Amino acid sequence: MKRGRVIVVGVIVVVVAAAVTLTLAALLRPREPTYQGKSLSEWVDLLYTPNHTQAMNSIAAIGPKAIPFLFEEARRWDSTVQGVYRTIWPKLPAILQQRLPALKPVDLNFPGKIGNALMAVGKQELPRLIAALENRNPRVRHVAILAIQYMDAKPDAAVPVLCKLLSDPDDWVRGSALQLLGFMGPKAKPAVPALMATLRFGTNKYIVGTRATAAWALGRIGPDARTAVPWLKQSLSDTNTPLRLTAAIALWRIVQDTNVVALVIEQFDRNPHNRDALSALGEMGPLAKSAVPTLFKILRPPDLSGIPASPAVQKSAREALKQIDPEAAAEAGVK
Repeated sequence: MKRGRVIVVGVIVVVVAAAVTLTLAALLRPREPTYQGKSLSEWVDLLYTPNHTQAMNSIAAIGPKAIPFLFEEARRWDSTVQGVYRTIWPKLPAILQQRLPALKPVDLNFPGKIGNALMAVGKQELPRLIAALENRNPRVRHVAILAIQYMDAKPDAAVPVLCKLLSDPDDWVRGSALQLLGFMGPKAKPAVPALMATLRFGTNKYIVGTRATAAWALGRIGPDARTAVPWLKQSLSDTNTPLRLTAAIALWRIVQDTNVVALVIEQFDRNPHNRDALSALGEMGPLAKSAVPTLFKILRPPDLSGIPASPAVQKSAREALKQIDPEAAAEAGVK
């Protein structure tokens, strides 16, 4: 009985300490920027809602002074103190819950919101985002990568740092760095050795997905990734389907390897919603003609034995069909 009381008291002390820490941190922060009567954090909360555009414009109006606050929000989102508080708060007696700061629901979109907010500030602040890639806090590194990706920036200065981040201790940082290098396309040429290492060995417990993303990134770089060809060919016999498909597409984009056309079509027939496969088939042109029946199924209404597909997939299918078989596209009224 005595031991139980000690445990309860200990839990209460930890929770109160966490609450005090969070409260003091909030009180000691510099005054938060505002715009049109709303604080920066309130505008961030409106991102990914019907008011997204208004929120982005408002954050842009706040300007560069928003950046330190956004980085601080990123740090706080996944802090140890926050984690302890979230774990213990629901187990507390109601009387304590009423007296301590309310527990906010976890917003899984929060890193994306901060990335969008940083993007809204503008490309003129890109050097600060590149510098943040080397921040000690992994959440800051993560949102800086997202912001650079969202603003569709391809800064040469970021490539060496992103290569280092492929071996970052944080899963989210590694994955987002890999994605950004792929989106940078040929400008990520200096990353080819690091991407080859990721293709061969992976970087975390999600090795299959990570290796497939590395193959995709190498394909996006194109002919400048020629040194990766032997390892991509080896990946064609891997047991994992996504890796085989992305390796095949990469080989096409790097060396126009016609031997992979059949594999891409086979995988596309099995999963016709893959937009990267659709794009690759369009690049292959008439060589991919045997994919035309499946393309027609995507473009046909579901009630006429068509394959239900999103507008984005249908658009990609139309573009691929026009590149593969212009005559068939014209006859079908595809514009």
